[in-house]
Amino acid sequence: MKMWRLLLLGVATGRCLHEETQKSVRLLRPPFSQMPTHFRSSILPLPGSHEPRPLRIQTYYSRAPVPGEAWDPEGETRALAAVTETTRRIQGILAVLPVQGPLLLSRDPAQYCHAVWGDPDTPNYQRCSILNPGYKGESCLGAKIPDAHLRGYSLWPEHGLPQLIQPDGPGVQNADFLLYVQVAHTSKCHKEPSVIAYAACCQLDSEDRPLAGTIVYCGQHLRSPTLSHDDIVMATLHELLHALGFSGQLFKMWRDCPSGLSARENCSTRKQVTRRDERGQLLLTTPAVSHSLAKHLGVPGTLQGAPLEEKGSLSSHWESRLLQGSIMTATFHGAQHTRLDPVTLAAFEDSGWYQVNHSAAEELLWGQGSGPDFGLVSTCRTGSSDFFCTGSGLGCHYLHLDKGSCDSDSTLEGCRIYKPLAKGSECWKEENGLHTRAENPHGEIYHRHSRCFLANLTSQVLSKHTSQPSTAPDLEDPTGCCYLHQCTHKGAYEVQVEGSPWIPCLPGKAVQIPGYDGLLYCPQGRLCLRDEGARAATSQPMSFTTQDLLSQLSLRLTGTPGHSLGKGQREELAEVVLQALVMRAGTSRCYFHSPTITTSLVFTVSMWKSPGCHGPSVAMLHRTLTLTLQMKPLQVHHGEAIFTTDYSKLWTSLDHNPSMTELLLSTGFCLLVLILVGALGTLAYQKRAMLQVAPSTT
Repeated sequence: MKMWRLLLLGVATGRCLHEETQKSVRLLRPPFSQMPTHFRSSILPLPGSHEPRPLRIQTYYSRAPVPGEAWDPEGETRALAAVTETTRRIQGILAVLPVQGPLLLSRDPAQYCHAVWGDPDTPNYQRCSILNPGYKGESCLGAKIPDAHLRGYSLWPEHGLPQLIQPDGPGVQNADFLLYVQVAHTSKCHKEPSVIAYAACCQLDSEDRPLAGTIVYCGQHLRSPTLSHDDIVMATLHELLHALGFSGQLFKMWRDCPSGLSARENCSTRKQVTRRDERGQLLLTTPAVSHSLAKHLGVPGTLQGAPLEEKGSLSSHWESRLLQGSIMTATFHGAQHTRLDPVTLAAFEDSGWYQVNHSAAEELLWGQGSGPDFGLVSTCRTGSSDFFCTGSGLGCHYLHLDKGSCDSDSTLEGCRIYKPLAKGSECWKEENGLHTRAENPHGEIYHRHSRCFLANLTSQVLSKHTSQPSTAPDLEDPTGCCYLHQCTHKGAYEVQVEGSPWIPCLPGKAVQIPGYDGLLYCPQGRLCLRDEGARAATSQPMSFTTQDLLSQLSLRLTGTPGHSLGKGQREELAEVVLQALVMRAGTSRCYFHSPTITTSLVFTVSMWKSPGCHGPSVAMLHRTLTLTLQMKPLQVHHGEAIFTTDYSKLWTSLDHNPSMTELLLSTGFCLLVLILVGALGTLAYQKRAMLQVAPSTT
């Protein structure tokens, strides 16, 4: 089990508890030697089936409420949405030889059996002779496993056939891994107030591949609006990868299959998965991992292995100094800064249990091409790499999405990096620029296309009011500032400062900006790494792709009888309802546009996913809101009145349409429909077209 802790201010950090908690879970294997033949259910691949297939994960939810605490549908809905998205993603990454027939899990003899036959000369040696009267079934990290998922068990005489106590359950069809999910308020959640979730693997097959695991979400934190859907998805992915095999407890069980996954008869347990190098650093030394890390660092051939974070004799995470931003490091700085990297996928290939789709890997920028000495404690403080910093100044996070402060933590062992500031550091959030409108001496621009640049720019207009006419203004040391950028071609871009034209920014160089004293420094190898072509950052009209949906959500409000609202009051109430709806959805406000309330108290808001908006699809958010509004209406306060949404008066519509302008101009759209209705032939064609573009209208 591993815990990822996300500080609700926006910066993530935390101590990993994976090793000690996974140790507390008893890993069960199929006890073939202790089962009579007619009880055994095979979990081996189909005979003659040598083709790996996408990993089939079946998910089961259990609710564990605390006495006196109300059920929390909001947190559970967010967890379910994240698990659904994560398991679908895993199925596109990992493949296994499929389980034959229904999947059945093992029972723990230490739980159901009080004593066994101890005479090795008896035929039923080591089989259960006395049952445990207090046996209440099996669980996985506190989640109850249904009897339908479990093998049966028997009571054995010293000689002869057993007495069947519990028959085999029917098992789970079309499954290679069972994932139990629980939203709870456990003691671990209370002791670690910033924990999102934790997980463990519970059962293995006959070749030690994980068969079942549990993810426990800390329900009290899932309601936080600062925890985005993407954050929960990345936390879920991290925990699920632990349960599927990326664990210090499971490394020693990895398989070596020289002839590939399909030829299981040639597989054996790997002789050495981890070892220490000459510096005492713990390494994961398997072939694909060593090759992938060498490729990432630009080293010819292979390396000794990939460093693991030091946590005693076992470790379940990459060394943060070397693989900052990887999904499997022990610190989490939010979904924006986390990648499912190639080295992690290489580890799953080396497990011998999976066939891996390496094209699903996301590029890891940290340390890319930096050579074999990158990330060492002895080199990180020398200033030889701009991925690390010295001192305690302000600069830019290495992805240049955020301003950052030069800082360290326990996992970095004295090395310092620019960490995103706790609040308001995101250059790509327009709302962070509201405070700059009054006075903006550095010409900063907060926009979805803005990035962080080191600069010491000062407006010449403002300098004239603060400096003596005969002296030049004193320039500050370069610090992180937010400016617009647009890619011109791969590796090349332009920048724009408040009031300036677009200026070519040569990577690795410094440029002067008209109207400003000082310099702006252009990072090399960090921006416009893909061949995206030129794109305007501010002048292009926004448009939707075929995957973008527009939805209109309308809710009838019921309030105090006879309570009437003027226009201004309705506008205020619309904003209050919108804030409650955003809180209920658990997403960013970037999905919701143009809220209104009519005189008859019908609240309407348009929904689409703005460019740069990160989170679930509009369709998924639409379904989630529909479910939660049905289970629990919104209740808002406006003045002395209380208003409640009426689910029976909820209307939604979804439409695929590439033009935002047409979507927003509802009057023009209605007029177009009326014109089309006038022509009978055109009406038939338009009816067919509407069925195509609005498949999920409620």
